[in-house]
Amino acid sequence: LKVQEGGDYHCSYCTIPLGRGKSRNLPVEFILKEAAEIASKGIKEVVLTGVNTGDFGKSTGERFIDLIAGLEKVDGIERFRISSIEPNLLTEEIVKFISQSSKFLPHFHIPLQSGSNKILAAMKRRYNRELFRERIELVRSYMPFAFIGVDIITGFPGEGEEEFQESLMFLEETAPSFLHIFPYSRRQNTPASTFSGQVEESEKNRRVALLSQLSDRLHSNFIELNRSRSERVLFESSVKGGMMYGYTGNYIRIERAYDKNLIGKIVDIVI
Repeated sequence: LKVQEGGDYHCSYCTIPLGRGKSRNLPVEFILKEAAEIASKGIKEVVLTGVNTGDFGKSTGERFIDLIAGLEKVDGIERFRISSIEPNLLTEEIVKFISQSSKFLPHFHIPLQSGSNKILAAMKRRYNRELFRERIELVRSYMPFAFIGVDIITGFPGEGEEEFQESLMFLEETAPSFLHIFPYSRRQNTPASTFSGQVEESEKNRRVALLSQLSDRLHSNFIELNRSRSERVLFESSVKGGMMYGYTGNYIRIERAYDKNLIGKIVDIVI
């Protein structure tokens, strides 16, 4: 369910403000009607999407917390996920609401982009690593088993080996559940395309490989942390090799023998 479009964040590598315009959204009331229509079709889980979901409300004088509080009351939908929210917009009010919600899941996708304050400043991000760490700790203080996915860009202009190692160390320390890894891509009409210190593609590839290894380890650690815990899984209709799968609230993929009676059902399981 798309709740927001456009962006007011002019990061030095990003073309979204040029291509999609300013941040804007339809009113909460309209989106609640869309959610009710989705629910009428038997859909159990909805993902809220947007360029910058946490920026919701700029064009209507509302707030993101107003939206999720309204969606909580929509009959029929049992699970909501938030696709991505900037760390500086992830407030304690939002985190506390999700921790107490019967529908919003403990699943966070929080862009980091770099663990180096020097690179974050060059990217023109609106936070530093200290604020990011605070937000991770805030989420875990309310939801110790929450899934936290993190976006990371490597090979940004000026990211030398020192800054890359700084990012690696920061990710080791904060230990998110999964990394979404992107090699920096040079885009026309962006300030970063003219920066000195452009990184060779071969070096970007080396760093992506190292980050991928780290992501695999972090994800394995997260699954081990959850092993033997009770969770609820929404099983999907896909079949592969006689198996079906679904995801826990905190986004762990669970497989079991195919049973058509479980399609679209939320089932209690032990991981």
